[in-house]
Amino acid sequence: MSNETKLFDIKDTRTQMLFWFLERCQGVTQSPKWHPEGDVFNHSIQVGLMAFKETNDIDLIISAYLHDVGKIILSQKHSKIGCILLTPYVSIKTIFLIENHMRIWSYINGEMKKQSKCQSLIGHPWLSELIQLARFDHAGRNPNRKINYDRDRIIDGLNRCANEHFYLPEHLKETNETKE
Repeated sequence: MSNETKLFDIKDTRTQMLFWFLERCQGVTQSPKWHPEGDVFNHSIQVGLMAFKETNDIDLIISAYLHDVGKIILSQKHSKIGCILLTPYVSIKTIFLIENHMRIWSYINGEMKKQSKCQSLIGHPWLSELIQLARFDHAGRNPNRKINYDRDRIIDGLNRCANEHFYLPEHLKETNETKE
């Protein structure tokens, strides 16, 4: 790990803010009809852990953990509220995923009627990640899953994924250097 760049550090303001928003979700209730797993925090941790298992896309993982933070203010329009809160701290891609994580269901369920709205999703370069987020969101509703929240472990996972996503692995560096 010593050769890895640490993009996430708890001493960094951006990282602190991301966890501040996540931790504010503790105790924020949701309808048991849609969320039998309990509060927004429990749901968000389940969704984030699933994302870690299936991707190293940092934007998708951050979106998984933070997609419902707008509910700390208001459940209705929580996607837009969350985007307003998070815009200074996350990427444009993360904002797109959070903003559209509910909207994708109206497309999938055939409720989206305007052709222009359908086309804006169909042709979007991050559609596959949005579908993955919707899948994680749907799966993160297990009322029997006990969560173990460990901020340091999440930060380590984010750094590991960021390095896998953005940097050339050591074995390829050696191959690249021998060609030069």
